[in-house]
Amino acid sequence: MKPYVLLFPALAGLAACAGGGEKAEAEAADAARLTAISEYVSSIDEKAASNKMMAAHNFVNGDNSAGVIGLYSIKDTPIRLYIFPEGPPGDSSIETWFYLDTVSVDVKMLREVITTKTGVIENTFYFDVDTLVGSESRKAKDLASLETAAITPYESPFGKTDYRFSPVEVNTLAEKANAALLIDQKDLSPKANEMRRLGASHWAVGNEPGWFLAIIPNKKIIYTGNYGENVIEFPAAPAQKGDKDASIFTSSANGHTLTAQFDNQVCTDDGDKKYPFTVTLKVDGKTFRGCGQPLF
Repeated sequence: MKPYVLLFPALAGLAACAGGGEKAEAEAADAARLTAISEYVSSIDEKAASNKMMAAHNFVNGDNSAGVIGLYSIKDTPIRLYIFPEGPPGDSSIETWFYLDTVSVDVKMLREVITTKTGVIENTFYFDVDTLVGSESRKAKDLASLETAAITPYESPFGKTDYRFSPVEVNTLAEKANAALLIDQKDLSPKANEMRRLGASHWAVGNEPGWFLAIIPNKKIIYTGNYGENVIEFPAAPAQKGDKDASIFTSSANGHTLTAQFDNQVCTDDGDKKYPFTVTLKVDGKTFRGCGQPLF
């Protein structure tokens, strides 16, 4: 979804033309703040193509289990958090985005998309430090139609108890979501958790002799072979699509070459642990085989 950058300058102009007085000045100031927040959100979304991301699952959000994806600044602070439903779909689902200030880490915008059997609702809330500056809503029959739906003031079904009206409660939920991203995942090895904190999207391991591989999008590919004796860092490479939707990564550095293929075939390691990917790795012409999993 795109923030409404073009809407708020128009509101600011209308407020300024409404005449003098404190009310007109306050409305113009609020419109300016809304515009600044919306433009900031656009700049954060642009960073999704290059900044570090992390993911976590089984985050408890109310009565439901959810997944969380975090986007981080170059200083490793969260700037966007996305909470999405996991598990079997119900009669409705809620996806929530938090956009956070790069310095204070306070939420500047909360956006949620509620999907039901009858349509889609998008609600957006704008915050300036400890103040709710504005809120709005739009409804449509589906996501495609939502982009051109009319924007109306948000009307809460929960009255004054709606947590979206409280900057404190909104920030508390964002803090809990970020904390869920930072803790070690129990199903990962210490090294896999280390790579995950660096933003790795794919992890693979094998025993020919012991090796592992971490794919860190937009940053690098780390290969460690011979039980840790050989470490080679390759430039990042986008995934190429192979047969049966396999993901293939190819890179080279300082005379070394690497090709890693993640096939969608269940793999069982020597300890009987199952992985969703069977991995074929070629380093400098030598082939290794192992198991892999996504870290997103």
